[in-house]
Amino acid sequence: MLEIYRSNRLEKLVSAFGNLVERHPLESPFDKEMVVVQSRGMQRWLSMRLASRFGIWANGHYPFPNALLQQLFDMVGLQQPDSESFSKEVMSWSIMRLLPGLTSRELFAPLRTYLQNDRDGLKLFQLAGKIADSFDQYTLFRPDLLAAWELGQENGTIDWQPELWRRLVAESQGRHRGSLKEEFCRKLMRDMSPSVLPERISLFGISYMPPFHIEMLSAVAMKSQVNLFLLSPTPEYWSDIESRRRLAGMSESQRKLSTEGNPLLASLGRSGREFSDMLSEVGDEAHLEHEHYSDPGLDSLLHTLQSDTFNLTGTGEDELHPLPALSDRSLQVHSCHSALREVEVLHDNLLDLLERLPALEPKDIVVMTPDIESYAPYISTVFGTSGDGVPYLPHTIADRKLLNEGAIASAVVKLLDLYGSRYTAPALFDLLSTPPVSRRFGFDDEEIDTVRRWIEETRIRWGMDEGARKKLNLPPYRENSWRAGLDRLLLGYAMPDEGRLYDGILPFDVESDAAPLGKLALFLDSLDELAAQFDRPNTLEEWRTLFFGMLARFVLADEDSERELAKINEEIDKLSGQAVKSSFDAELSAPVMIAWFRSRLEQADMGLGFMTGGITFCAMLPMRSIPFRVVAMIGMNDGSFPRQQHPPGFDLISSHPRKGDRSVRGDDRYLFLESILSARDVFYISYVGQSIKDNSDVPPSVLVSELLDAVQRGFDFPEGENALSRFVVRHRLQGFNPAYFSEGSALFSYSAENFRALAGRNSTEATPPFLAGPLEEPSDELKSVTIEDLARFYANPSAYFLERRLGMKPGSGVRPLEDREPFGTDGLDAYLIRQEMLETMLRGEDARMLLPLLRSRGMLPPAIHGEQVFRMLLEEVEDFAETVRALQITGATGELPIDLDLGGFRIFGKLEMLSQGDQLFYRCAKIKAIDRIRSWISHLVLNASGSGGTNETLLVMLDRTVRYRSVQDAPAQLAKLLGFYWQGLMEPLPFFPKSSAAWAEKAGKSDDIRIDAALKAWNEGYDGRDGEGADAAIRRCFGDEPPFDGRFRSIADDLLIPMFSHGGKL
Repeated sequence: MLEIYRSNRLEKLVSAFGNLVERHPLESPFDKEMVVVQSRGMQRWLSMRLASRFGIWANGHYPFPNALLQQLFDMVGLQQPDSESFSKEVMSWSIMRLLPGLTSRELFAPLRTYLQNDRDGLKLFQLAGKIADSFDQYTLFRPDLLAAWELGQENGTIDWQPELWRRLVAESQGRHRGSLKEEFCRKLMRDMSPSVLPERISLFGISYMPPFHIEMLSAVAMKSQVNLFLLSPTPEYWSDIESRRRLAGMSESQRKLSTEGNPLLASLGRSGREFSDMLSEVGDEAHLEHEHYSDPGLDSLLHTLQSDTFNLTGTGEDELHPLPALSDRSLQVHSCHSALREVEVLHDNLLDLLERLPALEPKDIVVMTPDIESYAPYISTVFGTSGDGVPYLPHTIADRKLLNEGAIASAVVKLLDLYGSRYTAPALFDLLSTPPVSRRFGFDDEEIDTVRRWIEETRIRWGMDEGARKKLNLPPYRENSWRAGLDRLLLGYAMPDEGRLYDGILPFDVESDAAPLGKLALFLDSLDELAAQFDRPNTLEEWRTLFFGMLARFVLADEDSERELAKINEEIDKLSGQAVKSSFDAELSAPVMIAWFRSRLEQADMGLGFMTGGITFCAMLPMRSIPFRVVAMIGMNDGSFPRQQHPPGFDLISSHPRKGDRSVRGDDRYLFLESILSARDVFYISYVGQSIKDNSDVPPSVLVSELLDAVQRGFDFPEGENALSRFVVRHRLQGFNPAYFSEGSALFSYSAENFRALAGRNSTEATPPFLAGPLEEPSDELKSVTIEDLARFYANPSAYFLERRLGMKPGSGVRPLEDREPFGTDGLDAYLIRQEMLETMLRGEDARMLLPLLRSRGMLPPAIHGEQVFRMLLEEVEDFAETVRALQITGATGELPIDLDLGGFRIFGKLEMLSQGDQLFYRCAKIKAIDRIRSWISHLVLNASGSGGTNETLLVMLDRTVRYRSVQDAPAQLAKLLGFYWQGLMEPLPFFPKSSAAWAEKAGKSDDIRIDAALKAWNEGYDGRDGEGADAAIRRCFGDEPPFDGRFRSIADDLLIPMFSHGGKL
């Protein structure tokens, strides 16, 4: 007997099911209660409700509909030796095996054209997957068509599909479900004993089944008890209602057979109507109907909408409902500027609901989105924090795919993506630093940092070696490759870097770090071996073994990821059975198997996170009609939901549709309707409705518009007001907008952080200083300072203060690793090359001998281009070296030890001296303010030392040469430098080399001109780089605005005007 229980509330259905179980227990207490559900979420909810009613609920069996069919086949003796031969996965491999032998035939010309130039077989793999998916759908929705094909009847199909299907069936040992269904029904009709079937089968919360399932269950109902517990929006007859839009497109005769009815039910309920019709077509003698409906009532706007759906009213022709008070927030629609703002607004509104609604708990809230992967990071960010009096909201994120949720899956994808790539430094280091991989190779955090430093300093950029580059059809040079860098590291472990090549390799000092060096070598060797294995085509069984070995070699699970690794191994293990069942023994290329592996990770999920005690965030999946007090839908954007279907051109279901066919778009529309009906207190919607660029309006999902249209038609709005203006809340771009914290505003926020940001922005007071007051004086030890340390202080007093007094290093974040070898002469490497060439020439040595050293270090472009760059730099440096030599005085250059006592300060170190008491500074670069300041400090020390001679200093740079003349009051000038140095140890000193020098150099000009010069240095750096104002330490101490106040000006004048007055161009 088939019995159908209908209700518009799932709670009523579970009560009816409980009554059934209580009044008619199964004959044996050991028999399992078979309850068919569509999702594990429904299973969990139903089990919890039954346990709450009976005190305990056990021995339930919850198959999905397709699993039920297979169990039924087995029960009546239709077990197949090869039952999975017609699964999508196995059919895909079978089709891959068959197609190459068929494409030469004229019938398969379209496929032959598509598969041209398919060198690695990837096109064939993708095409076979699409065909297998269509064939799988045919077994469920077109078994009659397949039966005709198998009898040699084309049945109007003039293409390659019938022939391919016949070949597939002929070479498969098993039988597909379409043919099994016919025999199943025949067996049941031939007086088969009911004892082979379950005593009772109940289907719960299923709002759609294909005709295939209905026919099988109808047959089972002839021998056993089958109960369908169906969520139905209305007790009224609703098969003939149509939306206003569809009615407008009908002929007059068609309109007479239809009625408009409730607008939501008419526009969203098509899928449910068709399912209801198919159930009604089951013979009257075969089923009974039970109704457990309940009118939701009119006590809120949401309940009124549900009641209109229940009673088929709300068409606009009935009496309009009075508009509820503004305090009624049972229906909420929020328009935001971005997905992040959607989640922030949701967080505030859920806090408000938890405060306002009696006894509402986080477990009573579900939040659905069409794109859970895009929203998951924002959810974790916004809901994962608490503080400032805002409670933490417990939550889980369900339905995430293994690829996006799992650490091991992510590492595996990074590893697979390396094949055929350039093996760039960022990509390999990213893989190595992934926790499962670093665990496997035994790296700790400190060793990972060491490896990163090695990559930077040995200038590894990309490519395993010259051979790998050749495989990519690129010049086979070794420089800047992983092997070149590793060779330097290994040699550096064995011997020190003395500036000499050994067999063409320059050692790099690894400071006795043998452990991480060995682990890095093992990691690179493992990658090399894996690439070699991937280069060879393999059979499915060989790929299975290879993938297992890959996981064992590259990843190590911890307690949190053991289940994930087991799931991945389970997917790999299926390859063996699929190879046997499909008789596929051909060898497959790595691109095909990488695509297979990636697709498995993209499709598999961990099945966790639904209804675990907090707020449930999940994807929008059909038949998720579980009731919650608050149902929220975020990401309801135009084009996102309902989803679009894109079947292949050869799909016969989409080209010749029938009643009962599955429609993704129809399922989504019905899901939206079910979600409205499943909300008990609040139905919440948000979407990106305003452009983040220009604030222009962006339309929501058409479903949101239809919902608002239904509200407009069913309620009595005052003149000048409509559903859009009344119910859509337009949010601001930022959460710290004043509207969220203003009395009388409809907008609100619980964020103390945003309130503080707003208070700071609106404050008329000056930005508070970094320090409320100077720190205590440091110990007297810091009054003894080296010449170099004093120069380092004045290079950036803010950074010096933060590091020495507060232990902070702003801006010391890790720079991204580079993935390209040097191509030109710009940047730090070019400067270092020039400087090394210069020092070599000044020692009287041949700088041309540096070429192999620089190549080994990876500092030059590859091949002939590197030689050209080297020669160009050499010519530049030769001219500069001649300038320096001309200024040098013949004879040995000595050092002058310095140890001066200046008013309680001690300055010590040594000066490089030229004969006759002059000193020379040179740098093969353009002059910068810091060059002048450094040389000025040394010049003052020289003059204060009383060493005799002319006491002049030369600063020789590429673009200019400066001579500092003798300074008579050098001790006084040094004392000022030391005094400001001491101040700068107690609070940030407003001295900035470039900006301060720009101000001081314009002494005698108007303040406007001097400030303009300082601002230019503050905002614009050398060679197009950021100016001084972008420095992290300076911004930390002084903020974003230039602190060019009186103190800045006086310090710059006191320290630097004497410098400019004593030094001029030579």
